[in-house]
Amino acid sequence: MNHLNPMSPVSDPTSPVTSPEGLVHVCEDNAPACSEAGDVALPSDDRIDGAGEPCPTPMMWQDVREQYLRDSTPWEIVRGPHRLAGRTWGDGPPLYFVNNFAATAELYSLVIWLLRDHFRCVVFDAVTSDTHAARLSKPTICEFAEDLMLVADRHGDVCFPIYGAGFGAAVALQAAVDHPARIQWLVLQHGFAKRKVTLFERMLASACLRSGQLLDQLPQRRRFQAVNHKPWFPPFDSSRFDFLIQSTGTLPLRDLARRAIAVRSFDLVSRLGEVSCPVMLLRTEGEGRMSADSQTLLEQRLKDPRVEWMHSAGQHPCLTHPHRVAKIVQTFQQSVAG
Repeated sequence: MNHLNPMSPVSDPTSPVTSPEGLVHVCEDNAPACSEAGDVALPSDDRIDGAGEPCPTPMMWQDVREQYLRDSTPWEIVRGPHRLAGRTWGDGPPLYFVNNFAATAELYSLVIWLLRDHFRCVVFDAVTSDTHAARLSKPTICEFAEDLMLVADRHGDVCFPIYGAGFGAAVALQAAVDHPARIQWLVLQHGFAKRKVTLFERMLASACLRSGQLLDQLPQRRRFQAVNHKPWFPPFDSSRFDFLIQSTGTLPLRDLARRAIAVRSFDLVSRLGEVSCPVMLLRTEGEGRMSADSQTLLEQRLKDPRVEWMHSAGQHPCLTHPHRVAKIVQTFQQSVAG
């Protein structure tokens, strides 16, 4: 690892990154209907996943997270008014994960625990500690893509693949357009090439940019998250949803606002044909109408993308069905390798 600054493990490694969805689209039509929610709650002795296969042994996320904090290598890079705080775990070729709008790096811990013997997984959060600098900055997706390239440079990775979710998928697409020779392949979960931001969302982002509060301090935030996301989580382990709530609650509103502002000027629709690397589009039941429309556009404009569909997974498949995500990533990597 080149020029990384290892840090001792800290009590709160959830330095943030990432969504207008977390800020404003809290009531989007992404929760399952009652009948769909019922389909998820299969008897534990005969559980079948959305692909029609027997479910693997349920993961105890608390044990996985503890091992993630204990065995992964923490590092930090300071870049201007913000810092990149991340962890690297595993052996093998690199695989970079980029966070969704309102997500933290540790939410990938279940998937990278499963992949750690096959990939050297890199996750990170972008944190703006200077409130004044955050208010003055005009972030772009290009800036976040350059954060990613800097992290790869510090790890000594000239070429690497990316798993990006939502906002992270936009960052991955930008990196593939700006640095085509360096990106090996992409897995884009709920990706988009352009996202309309309403006047209300712009005003909300502006207000949050000046805020010193955390996401967990937003009124009714937990109730909205429960309505939108909890029905997709495993019925045998309700605490896994608590992991999502607790981890994302640490996100500063100003960092969410920076991502929302970056999305305003993001538009790669006319440049999607420039993406030359293999691409997999990962779609899920419960992805929401806006995400579905965006994914359809990517299917039409990208060069021969592969599309995978995950039943009963919701917007956080790395938490709801990490085994299936890991299998999809490995299978795609093997198909690319040929």
